[in-house]
Amino acid sequence: MVSARAWGGLLTVLCGLSACGADSDSDRDRARTDQAAVKKVLDAARDALYAGDGARACRLYTSSYRREFVKKNQEDESRGASGSTCEEQVANFAPVLKRTVHDLRVIRITVSGDTATAVSEFNTTSGKAQVTEFLVRQGGQWKINGSQEPVKAAPG
Repeated sequence: MVSARAWGGLLTVLCGLSACGADSDSDRDRARTDQAAVKKVLDAARDALYAGDGARACRLYTSSYRREFVKKNQEDESRGASGSTCEEQVANFAPVLKRTVHDLRVIRITVSGDTATAVSEFNTTSGKAQVTEFLVRQGGQWKINGSQEPVKAAPG
């Protein structure tokens, strides 16, 4: 039988390895601050997309994501985002977005250092869907750096 002292020693070692209790108030505050900043960027991007404000939306994207965004939309005209620049595509896509995507809201944000992943849920004309977006902190500012294609949300 293992003594209470042995269990205590084992827990001390395990907690030391896994940083038990190392989650200080300042770490939790920093995590909450980062999550709030990520949500603010996502909300601003959503508002800019619905408004067709390409300049504002595209400023919230990294330069590599702006290029990817433009290329992807040029390759698939069925998306309804025609144009040769990020700004033009956002402006042209706004009417399609307003007709087909409703009740867009962020449901989960995970931050790890200078990267973040956010999952948003929304209603479409064909049911509930989710999209995952990836963000990076550049020069102290969070920017959208990519996204996965939307997927149908699991019934819940």
